[in-house]
Amino acid sequence: MVSLQAVAVAVVGFAIVLGSAVAVYRDASQMAVSRPALWAGFVFATCGTGLAMYLGPPDVPVPGLLVIVIAGPALYLFERDDAKYGDEPADPRALPDESAGDSSSERRDGE
Repeated sequence: MVSLQAVAVAVVGFAIVLGSAVAVYRDASQMAVSRPALWAGFVFATCGTGLAMYLGPPDVPVPGLLVIVIAGPALYLFERDDAKYGDEPADPRALPDESAGDSSSERRDGE
């Protein structure tokens, strides 16, 4: 017999998983990340797998579930950051938000 609590967790969990995938698709489309449908599907698959494993076998360790659930959104955020800042080489003397001509070594030389 399935408990009412398990059904509620499944319904709410599925809504959260679906909402996460839709949010990733919309964000990827706006940020011009390549293949937004693939990223949305990847987030849906990882989060959905975590939900299914939580509801299925009784002795699945929670830290393992968290790794599975976090994998999709974390990898998408890395891809989003790469799409946002581009493939230009990193400047070791400046933070990403600083302009290239405003590094700390140039400011010290001017003082």
